[in-house]
This record gives sequence, structure tokens and C-alpha cells, in this order.
Amino acid sequence: MPIVISTESCSDVSEENKKKYGIYSVPMHVVFPDRDCDDGKLDVQEVYDFFNKTKQVPKTSAVNPQEFKSFFKKIQEEVPGAQIVHIGYSSLASSTYQNAVTAVEELENVFLIDSRNVSGGAGAIAIAAAQMLRDEPEINVGCLVKKLKAIVPKVKTCFVPDKLEYLVAGGRCSNASVLLASVLRVKPRIDIVDGKLIATKKYRNTISKFYNKLIDDFLENEKFDMRKAYIIYTLGSNKDVLEKMKETLMSKGFEDVELTITGSVMATHGGEGAVGLVIIRA
Repeated sequence: MPIVISTESCSDVSEENKKKYGIYSVPMHVVFPDRDCDDGKLDVQEVYDFFNKTKQVPKTSAVNPQEFKSFFKKIQEEVPGAQIVHIGYSSLASSTYQNAVTAVEELENVFLIDSRNVSGGAGAIAIAAAQMLRDEPEINVGCLVKKLKAIVPKVKTCFVPDKLEYLVAGGRCSNASVLLASVLRVKPRIDIVDGKLIATKKYRNTISKFYNKLIDDFLENEKFDMRKAYIIYTLGSNKDVLEKMKETLMSKGFEDVELTITGSVMATHGGEGAVGLVIIRA
């Protein structure tokens, strides 16, 4: 029976990787006062324009159970007999995963993995799953699921927002915290710890001044799978800094470093110019 990998749009798997690995993706939603837009079909600049005009961010909403059901059924129609392994957004950060659980109660051959991660962290697991299928075409679905669940706690993800006002508008940070950060000229590093977003370190000035320190801190005292690293970023990030970050990671021995731009859901949360790292521990 063929195995198919699927995930949600806010795993931020690029269109190129979806085609390369045959990964299916179901859209989450960005909700403005007058319309509901599918993530992936919305120009991220519209999110920024809305914020600049209203000082609010649009709402984001999960994939609902009926959408999941239709999504999985469509895959099984396109790939007869398919066993679907779905990499879900962290169950501690959204209701999306629970909605998938509800949907598969009425379906067969759909296996859910709670990534305990967001954005490129979940995407890294989806790509790892697809790569396993290429490397081990005879692998059975039970073995694949077991291997993926072992990878989940090894994925390390962080991001640094450039504009903290988006965190305030989204209810994830207080005005007082942002005011203090602005006065001190610091930016928090947000890590994904066991599925939750946790502020860990603080950096002064702009990303162009501290990206080396960010990378060193992120890699400190841990061993990683040196075959792949991801730099995730939102629209508006400094391209020169992104390239320098890539060069730095390559100089530290990573064989491949992929730049991954986020979609509109993650841009709504992270804001314009947010930059992060995703690497799988050894």
C-alpha cells in the first residue's frame, strides 16, 4: 500500500519541496473582518498592510474537522489505497491537531503525528518523512510512524521577531514588555519547547548585529544532524543577513542550509522581518 506524507500550510514546506517529495498540504486560514483567506493563497504583504492601517493583526484559524476529512479523502481518491501519514501543527499551539483527530475517527489508514512544533519545525519532520520513504521504499507505515515519533523531540526551533508590535497585537506579549524591550533595544528569542512558545534569550540591536551570537547560542552544547539546517524567515527580512547566516552555518559543517520563507499564518504571528532556525538534533 502506498504511503503519502501530508501536513498543514503553516508547516511552511516550500512549493518546490512539496513537488520534489510529493507532500500534500491543507491550508489553515487568515481571517480579516470582511473575508476568510486560505494560507498560501494570500499575499503576505496584505497582512502587513492591514497591520499598518489598523494596528491589529488578522485572526488565524485552524483547519476544521470537515476540511481535514475532505482533504484526506481527496488524497485517497488520487492515490488509491494510500496510507496517509500526517504531520500536524503542535497540539499545544492550536486546535488543528485535535480537529485532525476528530476527522480521522471516521476514516481508515490515516496516521497522525503531533509535531510538537510550528512552521519550519513541523516542515522539517514532513521532509524527513518523505526522505525516509525515498531512502527506504519498502518501509511499512508502522515503522515509519515509530521513526517519526522518535524525531519529534529532536527538532530544535527558534525565531527572533523584528517587530514586537505583532506579538502585542496578537495577544502574545504585553505592551509593557514591548515598551521595555524597545527602550533597552532588545529582541527576545522564542524557542519551541515541548510544543509551547517560550522566550529564552534576549539580544540587543538588530539581527544584522547579533546573528552570529544567535547561531552560536542555538548550537551550544548540543549535537546535530549535520546534513541539513533550515533558516526560516518572514517577508521583509534582510536578505544579506540571511545569506550570511547560511554561510556561517555552512562554515560550521552543515552540508545543506535551506532558506524557507513562511506563509501568511506565521507572518501574522511573527511579524515582518522575523528570522529563525530549525535543526534536528543527532
